[in-house]
Amino acid sequence: MGDGAGVVAARNEEGHRKVTQERWQEVKKVLAGALERPPEERSVYLDQACAEPTLRREVESLIAAHEQGESSFMERPVVESNEALKPGTKLGPYEILARIGAGGMGVVYRARDGRLERDVAIKVLPSGLLTDEAARKRFRKEALALAKLNHANIAAIYDVGEQGGTDYLVIECVPGLPLAEKLKSGALSEKEISSLGAQIAAGLEAAHEQGIVHRDLKPANVMVTPKGQAKVLDFGLAKLLLPFDTVTTQSFAESQALVGTLPYMAPEQLQGETVDARTDIHALGLVLYEMASGRRLFQQDSIPQLADAILHQPPVTPRAFNARASPELERIILKCLEKEPEDRYQSAKEIGVDLRRLSAHSVATVAAASRPVSRRRVSLFLAGAAVAAVAVGAYLYFHRAPKLTEKDSIVVADFANTTGDPVFDGTLRQGLSAQLEQTPFVRLISGDQIAQTLRFMVKPPDTRLTHDVAREICQRVNATTEIEGSIGALGSQYVIGLNAVNCRTGETLAEEQVTADSKEKVIATLGNAASELRSKLGESPASLEAHDVPLDRATTSSLEALQAFSRGDQAFENYDMPAAASFYERAVSLDPNFALAYSLLGLAQTETGRGEQAVESYKRAYKLRDRVSEFESLNISADYELSVTGDLDKALRIAQQTEQAYPHRGLQALAVCYERLGRYDDERASALESVQLSPSALDYLILALSDLTLNRLDEARTTVQQARATHLDSPAFPVVLWDVAYLQNDQGGMAANEALMRRMDPAIDGLLTEAEGHLSRMRDLVQHLTALDMQANMKQQAAGLESEVALFEALIGDPTAASVAAMKAAHMSDDEENLGRTGLAFALAGDSAEAQKLAADLNQRFPQATFVQFYCLPGIRAALALHKGKPQEAIESLSATSSYDLLPNGRMIAFYLRGQAYLDARQGAEAAGEFQKMLDHPILTLTFRALPDLGLGRAYAMQGDTAKARAAYQDFLTMWKDADPDIPILKQARAEYAKLR
Repeated sequence: MGDGAGVVAARNEEGHRKVTQERWQEVKKVLAGALERPPEERSVYLDQACAEPTLRREVESLIAAHEQGESSFMERPVVESNEALKPGTKLGPYEILARIGAGGMGVVYRARDGRLERDVAIKVLPSGLLTDEAARKRFRKEALALAKLNHANIAAIYDVGEQGGTDYLVIECVPGLPLAEKLKSGALSEKEISSLGAQIAAGLEAAHEQGIVHRDLKPANVMVTPKGQAKVLDFGLAKLLLPFDTVTTQSFAESQALVGTLPYMAPEQLQGETVDARTDIHALGLVLYEMASGRRLFQQDSIPQLADAILHQPPVTPRAFNARASPELERIILKCLEKEPEDRYQSAKEIGVDLRRLSAHSVATVAAASRPVSRRRVSLFLAGAAVAAVAVGAYLYFHRAPKLTEKDSIVVADFANTTGDPVFDGTLRQGLSAQLEQTPFVRLISGDQIAQTLRFMVKPPDTRLTHDVAREICQRVNATTEIEGSIGALGSQYVIGLNAVNCRTGETLAEEQVTADSKEKVIATLGNAASELRSKLGESPASLEAHDVPLDRATTSSLEALQAFSRGDQAFENYDMPAAASFYERAVSLDPNFALAYSLLGLAQTETGRGEQAVESYKRAYKLRDRVSEFESLNISADYELSVTGDLDKALRIAQQTEQAYPHRGLQALAVCYERLGRYDDERASALESVQLSPSALDYLILALSDLTLNRLDEARTTVQQARATHLDSPAFPVVLWDVAYLQNDQGGMAANEALMRRMDPAIDGLLTEAEGHLSRMRDLVQHLTALDMQANMKQQAAGLESEVALFEALIGDPTAASVAAMKAAHMSDDEENLGRTGLAFALAGDSAEAQKLAADLNQRFPQATFVQFYCLPGIRAALALHKGKPQEAIESLSATSSYDLLPNGRMIAFYLRGQAYLDARQGAEAAGEFQKMLDHPILTLTFRALPDLGLGRAYAMQGDTAKARAAYQDFLTMWKDADPDIPILKQARAEYAKLR
């Protein structure tokens, strides 16, 4: 019966497609006939041609849309059989909120993406448009290519999906007004035309670089946001959607080669010839024409007349309808509208350059027009007006509008260095950035965003940020200001120039030129110039006073040290941590008071497994924190609490203070503190906010890792894909993808990321063999890895492996091996994390003497450390109580860990101990709850993955639920099917399972 129903459904669907296609052919036939007649004759024609009212309404609707330039006769109307989606309807992960509008290519809805907590636009395609799976596959492939477009002036495609026969696209939801609506009020000002036109050209340029042509650019497909930002909509959708119509005819009105909207077609497009970037430039010329004149270029009503005008009729000049349009604007427009593609602009970049020049000229013209034209009579009033002039001048100075606001962002270019001395290359940009970043008033575009944009520009990530490159980056990331610097030699002196320009218009916002008496004074002089520039850009005197540590004190007075620091930062951004550490070490050797260099050296040493050296670097940075800016001082203090005292709660309070004072820059540190405290939902919220504000690869990585920890595996994979789709990548992404694949038993996904995974984490084989019970192989591998770590002076990393092994040996019931491994770990490194886990291993192995000795040492040496005081010490006491047969005492001891149970370095041992205590206390339901929490966070128990299943099986058996108990035991035994047979806990599990059977 089920198969029969499927056949009937398939036949019904095929029948529906045929009806849909036949209906569309009927509509197109009547539509073509109506458009060939003068408007006064159409009503009579429609009376004769339309036998039913519905058909007439459809045709009249398309005629009206065509006359407004919103749709061509080729566009398919929304199929009547499509039911409107009601608010609350779910399409995949998206919840429909409201209907926005409809057109020939589908119905558009506003929807909510609950995963990323943002509104999106969903275009639901007409029924039958994708006629088979091959068409749908091709559609998804095309959509994927379009989704790679990421530009400030292009509305992005986020997703493509299908549900119950409904195909849909998920698109960026852009606030604002369509350009077509703005033009209903008439022509725009030249300043607005040049600004919007340059932005549209920038969007076209970005797409053309990816080989994508819009094909249907028109005012209806350009949204203007409340801030005046142009967003090009439906990029590439004309090509993406229309070719899937399976009905092909030969008439002019039905030729599928005509993809686009007729009044905005280029001649080659209308003739069905190959289209390229110059086709879009012609369409942009038509849009500019409409913006300048207030009317569409060709007004013909009939299709043949309109087509003839496009092919042969020269355009009437825009100034014939708007005398205020400048000759230069008219020249730009007419060059776009040349009939032959070879005679037009050859790239969108060319027209963008001309439009930006025009915009800058328009600004200068307006400024000149506002100046007084005569001062002949000033002398008559000079004496009497002196006091008033001073008062007015003071008022205007203190109440002048700032040229920048806290919402604006800045790109800092490399300095033009004419001295011939390479020490200034990269160094002065680093110093200027450090001075600007002192204040919350200024927001710099991050190195990640710059590298991402360079990839979009098909340039290497280490491309020198010359004036032109920086200006283009500034435009692409929708920043407002580019700061250009220069340095030249004048005898023994050095002339330093700073120029802040509006990167859209080229207008100079502020400039400063200073002279350093000697090479040694260049950094200090640069800092003074930057402070003056901040003032001229509108930063208040109070803000400058609070956030203006002299640059040679905030960083260093040594050019060579700052140069090494700059190179360290470059290596750090490329995740070359050994190189970064080497450069930072050189920086602090050149200047022992370089606090920032010590701080980042500590981080690089941590990442390379040199934890003990990192602690010393963090301590040195903390002692020097009064030398740096408030922002860096807060960061150094948070790092000190995280890595030296271990007081995670205090570190969080500092991070929260940083985020409040510097909301655009403190979110990453806040997310890291939440992660260290095991507050993964809060970590995710902070990372998500940071991604939405100014995304970097690190933001996406933190978000993906929080998803991974919360067992949101598909979301973690999607986050990595979204980052890479926007050209943001991290060497750690393969680790995330490998972990996801491993937890989902996806062998292909593991293999695809295995090489990079091993490079990032060479101990992964040890973790896997441990998780799967290959005990002898694990011991050999860990011995090899720890020997390599010790040779490389990475004692803390080596001790970490041994303490992991010690814990595992204790948990599987081999106390002797556990004590041996714990003793080795204790002698390798004495940091809190390794000693804490080592103490837990001793306690779990029942070695109360060593456990208590280590506990006393931990308590004395780490009195503020959260991991020690609120996790390890209660855990040690609980494990010892269990060995004494006192489960209630163990449960009471573990109450101290309740707020810190999910600490990432705790391996969820608190849950395991609490579960064992409940088992010993014959409280099966409570025990099951603890083991289930471990299973809900598998990435935190990656090495001990099988053990919660065994605990759960025992808990269910205690409750008398044999079916669930057997299933849990089977999960444990399946994971350990190839484990070493003599493991004590495995023998016990097999015996217990045999009794259940």
